[in-house]
Amino acid sequence: MIETVLCVDIGTTSLKAGLITADGEVVSFSSSKLGSSEDRFIAGKWILSLKSALSEILAKIDIEQVQIKAVTISGNGPTIVSQSEITIRWNEDLDLSQFGISKDDIGTSLFLPKILVYKNLFNKDFEQTKYIFSGPEYLIYRLTNQAVTILPEERFKAAYWNGQLLEKFDIPVHKLPPFVGIGHICGSLTKEMASFLKLKEGLPVISGGPDFVVALIGTKTLKSGRICDRCGSSEGFNFCIPKFLQAPGVRSLPSVIPNLWNASVLLPNSSSLCESDRLSFAKKALLTLKDLAQKNDIEFPECMIVTGGQAKDVKLMKDKAKYLGMKLYGCQCADAELLGDACAGFVGLGVFENLAQAAEKLVRASQLYDDL
Repeated sequence: MIETVLCVDIGTTSLKAGLITADGEVVSFSSSKLGSSEDRFIAGKWILSLKSALSEILAKIDIEQVQIKAVTISGNGPTIVSQSEITIRWNEDLDLSQFGISKDDIGTSLFLPKILVYKNLFNKDFEQTKYIFSGPEYLIYRLTNQAVTILPEERFKAAYWNGQLLEKFDIPVHKLPPFVGIGHICGSLTKEMASFLKLKEGLPVISGGPDFVVALIGTKTLKSGRICDRCGSSEGFNFCIPKFLQAPGVRSLPSVIPNLWNASVLLPNSSSLCESDRLSFAKKALLTLKDLAQKNDIEFPECMIVTGGQAKDVKLMKDKAKYLGMKLYGCQCADAELLGDACAGFVGLGVFENLAQAAEKLVRASQLYDDL
């Protein structure tokens, strides 16, 4: 019997799902379109997209030979969703000034701007909703009837919210579900959802987390000096460093590994650019991070793992390797979020002690894009 975790990642335009073993084998994979990203109630489509992707996955396997041990959910963030499925997406251009709120008022929170827009534009719904979910937690709630907020690591609280900020903007703390870590068993699949999805009732549903965090797990970017390139509809170069550093154009957030940090350079609209512009951005991003490393006596790597939709374009990756003068590797699954979900799932099931151990055992750099 092949034991797997059903790994699910909610993207901007599609939902991806795969059955992955503790050895990192992708037994079956599928994706399902989410419809218009402009849909204010797009969160309501997530469960239907999951059913569609799962139906295709199950059709490809021998269910007598493959066992699903758990479900792990990750997704784009910082998206917020109300119980009535009003969705404020992670990439919306929000103008808080229309409500008399400045960026300085909200500090470093990535979620609070979305919550405040929701409160001001949909106040009646805000008053009536029991919970406000962030990212993939709404789908977890639909599957389990349990409400949680996934906190990748304690230091991430500054990017979420705190009691002082909630009180300042009159946001009841009880509307925001309690924090749990990555790899936490949030609840079990309800009878209703099990019947709807054609899965076993009672399956553990495990917290994955924000997509960019699980992608770092799914590329093993969890040791100082490692770097990855997430290149899909947006692009981000993520460099694991041993201390918090600031530089122009660089965003630093905690790693899921205590005492480590992630320095990133981001391009929100990568997929809309021509190849030459993408390559130019890539070189500038790497030079920015390399300069940061040199100024702080941090070893800079000679190779990089690439992940995301663009990583499936072999020619583009070879051109990028040549242009950057750097060896690029792809993993056994181009959608590293799913590999990160598998790590979280098997940690939750007790197969691995922690995320770093799971990533070292499960994630493999399997394809070299080298045209140097």
